[in-house]
Amino acid sequence: MKKRHTKEGGFALLELIVVMALTALVALWGASAWMQQAEDAAAQSTGVWLLTLKKAVDQMLVRQADVLVGIVEADPKGSGYRDIWRPTLSELSAAGHLPKGFPSRSALGYEAAIQVFAPSGPCLTRGCKIEALVWAKPLNGQLQQAADTSRLGKLMMALEGQGASVHPLAPQRIKGPLFERQNPPSPEHSSFPVGTIAALSFYDSTQYAHFVRQNDLRDTRLKGGLAVDQGISTQAGVTATGAVRAGTRVSAAEYLQVGAFAAAGAGCEAEGLIGRAAEGGLLVCHQGRWQLSGSDFGGIFMTHSWRSCHRNQHIAEFFQFASDGIDMTNPRTGECSCPAGFSPRLLAIWRFQQSEPAAYRSFICLR
Repeated sequence: MKKRHTKEGGFALLELIVVMALTALVALWGASAWMQQAEDAAAQSTGVWLLTLKKAVDQMLVRQADVLVGIVEADPKGSGYRDIWRPTLSELSAAGHLPKGFPSRSALGYEAAIQVFAPSGPCLTRGCKIEALVWAKPLNGQLQQAADTSRLGKLMMALEGQGASVHPLAPQRIKGPLFERQNPPSPEHSSFPVGTIAALSFYDSTQYAHFVRQNDLRDTRLKGGLAVDQGISTQAGVTATGAVRAGTRVSAAEYLQVGAFAAAGAGCEAEGLIGRAAEGGLLVCHQGRWQLSGSDFGGIFMTHSWRSCHRNQHIAEFFQFASDGIDMTNPRTGECSCPAGFSPRLLAIWRFQQSEPAAYRSFICLR
C-alpha cells in the first residue's frame, strides 16, 4: 500500500520576520515624515504668528507716535496701556491691533514680548524714528529643539525676510537680513537663549512732525497767517509779530497788556488802534490822531467870521513869535471841530480893533 504525500502552504518563519521588519521600517519612516511635517507646520505657524504681532506693533507705533515722542501728553482717561513702552498682547488686542482671541503662545510654545525703545533726535521739530523689538523665546524644555538650525531656517522663511534670530554660531547677536542687535538688546534684559526669534517694528514721524496736533505741547511758530472760524483758547501765551484780527470780541480771563508806545496828538494809521502813552494811560486812534482814552478834553480850535480856520498868515502880523501863521485847527482832529463824542464849548470872542471888525471865536471840546 502506497503512502500519499501532500504539500503544506503558508509562510516560513524567516519570510514572516522579513515582512514584519519591512513593515516596521515603513511605519517608522511614515511616522518620521509625519512628525517632520508637523514640525514644519508648527514652524510656519510660529513665523506667521510673530509676523502678525509685528504688524500689530507697527499700527500701535503709528497711533501712539505723538505720545511716544512727547508732542502730546497721554490721554488722562488712559491710553489703554499700563506701560506704553512695554505693551502686552492683550492690550494690543483691546486696542484693535490684534484679532480677538489671538493666541498668547505660538504653535511651538514660544512666548512673545515687546519693548518700544525711547526715540532720540529732534523728534519735536524734525521728527525721528521710533523702534520696537518683538521677540519670541522658547521655553526651558524646548531649548535643544529650538537650537536646531533647520527649525530656525523654516522660522526665518515664515517671517518673509523680516525676522532675526539668536543663532547657535553667534549667540551674542540677534541677527537677520534687515537688522542686527546685540544680545541682550537692552541692559534690563538677560541674554536671549539660542533659538529666539525677533522682528523689528518702526515708524518714521518725520513726514508729520511739522503738523500741529490737538493738545500739542510744542511752541508752534507759523510764518504765514492763521485763520480760525471759531475761538482760540490757550493756557499759554499767543505771540504774533504781525497783526492779530478777530471778527468778534477778544476777551481775556486775566489782563491785556499793550506794548506799543504812542504820543497823544500824533498821527496814527487806522481807526480803533490802541497804544500806550509814555507817561502812562492808553491812547486810542481816532480821526487819524492818538487820543487819551477816557479823557474829558478833546482839544481846542478857533474860528473866524469869514476866513478859513486853517493856517492863517494874516495873524502873524499881530504875533511876531508866529512868523509862519497860527494853526487854528484842533490838533485832535486836524479840523476846526471836536472829536466824536465831544462837544464844542465857547471860550472867548475877540478881535483886532485896529485891523478888522470880524471876530475870532475860541472853543474847547469837552464830553
